[in-house]
Amino acid sequence: MKANRSLKMARHLVLALASAGFFAGAASAQEPACEGKFTLPFEAQWGGATLAAGDYAFTLDSTAMGSRVVTVVRDQQKVAIVMAQGRSKSDSTKASALIVTRIGGRARIDALHLAEVGDFFYIAPKAEGLQTASVPQLIQRIPVFTSGK
Repeated sequence: MKANRSLKMARHLVLALASAGFFAGAASAQEPACEGKFTLPFEAQWGGATLAAGDYAFTLDSTAMGSRVVTVVRDQQKVAIVMAQGRSKSDSTKASALIVTRIGGRARIDALHLAEVGDFFYIAPKAEGLQTASVPQLIQRIPVFTSGK
C-alpha cells in the first residue's frame, strides 16, 4: 500500500516538474521585447490615450495570447498601454516610424512600423471612425529609434 502511494506521489511530482519545464520553455520562446524612443512634435491620440508633445520611450511585448502591447513611458512614468489590433510583416528597407493621421487638426497614431519586427495597427475610437470617412486626411511619419528586437 505504502509503496503504491509513494509511486503515485512520485509520478505526480515528475508530471508537475515536466509541466513546469514545458511552460517555462514556452514562455522563454516568446519573441523578445523591442524597445525604442520617439519625439512627438504635437499632441496625438494613441488608442484611448492622449499623448502630449514631447519625448517618449516604449516597449513592445507579446502577451500570453500572442497579442502585442506597447507600453509608453514619459519621464519614467507609464502614460499609456496600447494593444495592437492587427499586425503584418514589415518592409525592413523603410525606417521605423509612427504613422500618424491628422484630421481637422487632431492627430491619431494609426500604426507603428518597426523595420526589424513588423507593422502594428491601431483602430480609432468608434465615434472618430465615423467622422473620418468624409474628411481629407494628412499622413505623417514620426521617426522611431529602436534598440533590440
